[in-house]
Amino acid sequence: MMNEPTARPRLLIVEDDPQLSTGLLLYLEAEGYQVKLAENGDKGLEEALLLPGYDLIVLDAKMPGRSGFDVLRELRSQGVATPVLMLTGLGAHEDRMRGFELGADDYLTKPFSTEELKARVQAILRRTGDPHEEAIGTYNVGGLRVDLRNNHVTREGKQVDLTDLEFRLLRYLILHRGRTATREQILRDVWELPGDVETRTIDRHVNALRKVMDGEDEESWPIQSVYGIGYKLVGAERVDQS
Repeated sequence: MMNEPTARPRLLIVEDDPQLSTGLLLYLEAEGYQVKLAENGDKGLEEALLLPGYDLIVLDAKMPGRSGFDVLRELRSQGVATPVLMLTGLGAHEDRMRGFELGADDYLTKPFSTEELKARVQAILRRTGDPHEEAIGTYNVGGLRVDLRNNHVTREGKQVDLTDLEFRLLRYLILHRGRTATREQILRDVWELPGDVETRTIDRHVNALRKVMDGEDEESWPIQSVYGIGYKLVGAERVDQS
C-alpha cells in the first residue's frame, strides 16, 4: 500500500551530534515532516532497512564507528534506493565526491542554515517523486526475470506461472528489496487484511516462490527469513536501466 498523496513525507536523520539532530527534528517537524532520529550509523542502518521506508535520509558523513559512507554503501548494496542528503564538513571536497560515487543524491556542507536544508530536502523530494513508481521495471532475482510493468515472470526464457497473490507478494518484496517486511505489513499491504490476523498463508506463498527461484536453503534463498519479524528479498538487480 503506497503512501497517500496527503501523507507527510517521512525523514530519517542519522547524526551523532545530539544538539544538531534535535534542532533539525524540531525544525523539520514544524515544517510538516515526520522525522525519526538515529544517533549513530548502526542505528541509522537498522532503521533505514525497516518498513515502511523513508522518503529521504539526512546522513552525516563522518560518525564514529559505522560512518555515513558505510551506511550508504550498505543501503545501496542491498538495493535500497531511498534518496540520501549527506552532511559533510567544510571544504571536504573528497567526501562529497565519495558520497556521490556511493549513491548520494545531494550534499550539504556544515555549518548550514535550516532554510538551506529545507530547500535541499524539498528539491530532492520533488526530483525523486514516488520511489515506487520509478522502481517499476524489470529485475533479475533468483534465476527469474520479473517484469513489473507487464506483470510477467520468466525463467530461462520460459514463462513462470504464479498465482495472483504469489506475484503480488514477489512484486512487494522487489519494490521493498533489501528491507525487512513484517508479517503484519505483508498482510496489510499484499493481502489487504488486518495486521493482527493469525495466518500461515504468507509462509506458504513464500515457499511457493522459493521453489521456482534459485537457492537450496536459508543461506542461498533470495527471500530470506528474518526470524520473529518477517521476510526480506536480497540480490534483485534491475536490468532495464542504462
